[in-house]
Order: sequence, then structure tokens, then C-alpha cells
Amino acid sequence: MPRDGACRATKRDGQPCRSVVVLMSGYCPRHDPARRTEAHAASVKGGQGKGRIARAGRLIPSTLKPVLSLLLDAMEQTHRGELDPRVAGAVAALAGAIVRTFQAGAVEERLAALEHAYHERERRA
Repeated sequence: MPRDGACRATKRDGQPCRSVVVLMSGYCPRHDPARRTEAHAASVKGGQGKGRIARAGRLIPSTLKPVLSLLLDAMEQTHRGELDPRVAGAVAALAGAIVRTFQAGAVEERLAALEHAYHERERRA
């Protein structure tokens, strides 16, 4: 039962919408059936470039971008029912191994550079 002055919509989890910003239709701007397309477009636009995937895309090294692309494709295919979840899990496990190998290599490079700098400093002293 909607509360007075509250949105008449029910959320996906079955709970009533708690928004008190209500339009003449009795719904909040997010749930108003007449504004559904507009609300969805605003939601999509607001989330572009801000999600975890977008941030990860900016942060990962270029050598790992194909791995990310493969994982995203596998996720979409699994969601659509085109790829067996077990296969997607295997792809994710292999991608994890690739990332760990890359990270270990990067750590080794940094350690070698630090050791070199340390030995150079010791040599000068």
C-alpha cells in the first residue's frame, strides 16, 4: 500500500519505492511510465565511464586489455545463454592466471630496478 505523498511504484525486490518526489502521475521521475525511456537514457548516460569496468579499462596495462575484452565478451555471452557458465569459469580462471603472471613479472622488474639502484648507491658510498 503506497504511503501518502510517496511514489506508487514497487521496486524489483517487492518493496515500495520510498521516493517522496512525486509527479502528477503519482510516480517518482524514475518510475513514471511516461518517462521510462527518458529515465533509462539518463541512467545509462550517468553511468558511462564511471563503472568498475570503465575504470579498469583505464587502469590496466595495454598488454592485459585483450584479456579484459575476452572476459567481457565471455560475460555477455554467458548472460545471453550463448556460452556455458563452466566454460566462462574456465576462461576466467585462465585470465586470472595470466594476470597473476603479469603481476609477478612487473614485481620482478621493479625489484630488479630497486636492487640495481641500491647497488649503485652502495658503490658510490
